Amino acid sequence: MTATAEDRKHLSKATVEVTQKSKGEDVYWVKYVWDTSRPIVLVLANYPASHGLLEQDLTGTLIRNATLDMETYGGVIVANLFTRSVKWPTNKSLAAAYAEDSMTELIKACKEAVQIIVAIGSLPDRSEVALARAKEFWLAAGQEQMYKKILLLVNGEGKPVHPLAIRNEKWQFSAWRTDWMKSERREEQDESSVSESDEGRKNV
Repeated sequence: MTATAEDRKHLSKATVEVTQKSKGEDVYWVKYVWDTSRPIVLVLANYPASHGLLEQDLTGTLIRNATLDMETYGGVIVANLFTRSVKWPTNKSLAAAYAEDSMTELIKACKEAVQIIVAIGSLPDRSEVALARAKEFWLAAGQEQMYKKILLLVNGEGKPVHPLAIRNEKWQFSAWRTDWMKSERREEQDESSVSESDEGRKNV
C-alpha cells in the first residue's frame, strides 16, 4: 500500500516573532506575530507573571492559543491593567504595580489592534484600585473612539472571566457594560456641557 502525503513523516516549521516593551520591572505588553497578512488582536489581562522575552506564563499561553483557535488574527498583543508582577492582589500591592506612563502605552498598543478583548475577570469587583484602573482605561479608550472594538471575555453565564477560569473552554464574548460605566458617561457629558457653556460665555 502506498502511503499518502499525510501518512509520511515530515517536518513542520513556523516562525513567531516575539516583541516585548518593558522598562525596569515594568512590562507594558508582549506581542506575538505569526502571520503579517492578518490583523492583530489585543487581549487585556491583569498583570504580567513573567519578564523574560522567551518566558511563557500560563495566562499568556492560554491567550495565544485562544487567538490561534479563532483563525482570524495573525498575532496577539498581551497587555495588562498593571505592569508589574503581583503575588497577592490587594489594594496596597496593586497601587504600587504600575508605571506612570502605563496607560499611555496601553492605549498606543490598542491602536495597533482591530479588536480589544478585556479579560480581567472579577478583579475590579474585588479591588477599588483595579476598578479605578479599569475606569481609567475605559475613558482613555473612549477619547480615542475605540469603544466599538472592545469586547469582554465571559463564561457560559455571561459573567466576566479571566482566561485561567475557562482554560478548557472556547472563548466567548459580550459587550463590556457595567453599572459604573453609566455614571462615568454621565460625568463625561456633564463636563462636556460645562465646557461648552464656558466657551459660549467667552464668545458673548
